[in-house]
Amino acid sequence: MIIRDNADMRGYTTFGVEASAERLVEYDGLGDLRDYFASHPVSEGYYVIGGGSNILFRGDYRGTLLHPVYDKNGFGVRREGDGVVYVRADAGFDWDDLVGMCVDNGWFGLENLSAIPGTAGASAVQNIGAYGAEAKDFIESVEVYNPFEDECFTMRGDECEFGYRDSVFKRRRELIVTAVTYRLSETFVPSLGYADLKARVEAEGEPTASSVRSVIKRVRASKLPDPKEIGSGGSFFKNPVVDVALADGLSVRYPSMPRYDVDGGVKIPAGWLIDTAGWKGYRCGDAGVYDKQALVLVNYGSADGEQVVELAGRITADVRNKFGIDLKPEIIIL
Repeated sequence: MIIRDNADMRGYTTFGVEASAERLVEYDGLGDLRDYFASHPVSEGYYVIGGGSNILFRGDYRGTLLHPVYDKNGFGVRREGDGVVYVRADAGFDWDDLVGMCVDNGWFGLENLSAIPGTAGASAVQNIGAYGAEAKDFIESVEVYNPFEDECFTMRGDECEFGYRDSVFKRRRELIVTAVTYRLSETFVPSLGYADLKARVEAEGEPTASSVRSVIKRVRASKLPDPKEIGSGGSFFKNPVVDVALADGLSVRYPSMPRYDVDGGVKIPAGWLIDTAGWKGYRCGDAGVYDKQALVLVNYGSADGEQVVELAGRITADVRNKFGIDLKPEIIIL
């Protein structure tokens, strides 16, 4: 366990904005967590960050941040009959490394979630998703530590209150995810509900998990900035779900508007709304909207968190004015 006071946080998030944390605790597993809270009162508060790919620091963080370290040996595998495989990963395990390992070993299901930055723990907290798949589709159970009670317990997937980029862990921040178990299959069944993905994969021949993963990695690389070159947190906003009447009215005004029927209404891509409103490629100082994907806000070098938040607010107000839709951030702003 490593404890740093006044820690520089630029290297802990993909946005790369300048910020410090009053205290940063890098821990390796449950034992370190228990040791830390044995000597530091939980009343001081804490917040857990994983890979930092969905976090924007608005300024310096006044409090304690907990960061699980990445242990490449932090996973296990259990097989059952009928080709079912259970893969358990520590919370700090790199997400895309986990997906790649599963595909390489013939444990299928997670391939549509390739190239999403972050950690296994964050997959449960955020219920990450892409190309018609969500983490909740495969999460069997989540191991949790509650330092207020010094209690460890396991929650079934159906107890985690998963929703669109949401889970019980976002609402009950005292719960620290320590490991996640996924239910996968030794039989590959392609999930190609997105027409563009289907066309790209089938152009390479008979679909395999490896070809699906390869295509998705290339597509994401072509649309999203490399955080080593341009700071960003990926998708800044959630795709809004609106009622059918509003969607129908917008479809009359914008016949080519993409829309997807979902439970509770119609999902409209936030990127399309922002692009249509004219923000794609916009830049104010070093804060801007990525020119290849309007859903992505970026730090071109020296933008601070407050400048990015201000830009997001302007975009939100403009989209509300033009479409009557309120955008909600997918990024967590601290």
